[in-house]
Amino acid sequence: MRQAAEDRARADLAMSIARAAIGASRAEVDGNVRSTRAVLARQVAMYLLHVGAGISLSRAAAAFGRDRSTIANAVRALELRRDQAEFDMWMQALEDSFTHAPVMT
Repeated sequence: MRQAAEDRARADLAMSIARAAIGASRAEVDGNVRSTRAVLARQVAMYLLHVGAGISLSRAAAAFGRDRSTIANAVRALELRRDQAEFDMWMQALEDSFTHAPVMT
């Protein structure tokens, strides 16, 4: 149970970083809004949790309350976009922010 709580805390951090970087509101991202900003923020957060924290797709899915395939699709979509140098640098900066953020244990 403790692992699930830690995963959820990291998911919240990833979502906060993604929302701030994209300029999306909490209401916009937490709801079922399908705007480009909201979708990208959710995908970035899922990517950060899976790749940046090294959390499995299944654990990331549980932390976000989503299906494992949703996390896999988000990761795949962003990996394809990382071929673009500017997007890759932006994602790397977000990943660095996420992985270096202090987490209370």
